[in-house]
Amino acid sequence: MKKNIEFKRFVNKKADPEELKIVKSLSKKFFIYLNKKEIVEKLKSIHTLGNSSQKIQDIFISHLKEAGFESEKKGLFKNYNSQLRPDYYKKLKKSGIILEVERGKTLKNNMDLLDVWKCHICKEANHLFLVIPKDVSHTPNCFSYSSKRLGLFFLKENYINIDSLTIFGY
Repeated sequence: MKKNIEFKRFVNKKADPEELKIVKSLSKKFFIYLNKKEIVEKLKSIHTLGNSSQKIQDIFISHLKEAGFESEKKGLFKNYNSQLRPDYYKKLKKSGIILEVERGKTLKNNMDLLDVWKCHICKEANHLFLVIPKDVSHTPNCFSYSSKRLGLFFLKENYINIDSLTIFGY
């Protein structure tokens, strides 16, 4: 069965194996949820010109909350006197996961890079789940292009302090 949602994971070789096991389990469950027929249909119907990432989030917010994610967790960037907030955050034993959802500006406005930067500076998160479109009208192959450029941070010579990045393409 061909999956409608694409999935790509990058791991820093220095990642904590125990925490990584939890992150992999959560990402697998989310991937399975996103591939449910009714979820795929909702994503396709909302992923249209003019719609927002908030409408995409609304499709799976209940699943994320059941998995322990908090919406727009405040205070994660207090050391930077910033109003930055993640779309969702889940506390783990040692760090946490930031989950960001993008729609039309993923590449055009470098939102995927902003999301990596947010995770990079967040002292409470070493893992990032990034939910992005596979294609948008102005950018075909968005998922593929974003995966290639963000994957460069997980080459040994380019390591940043993010232990894992999981990209979900809808």
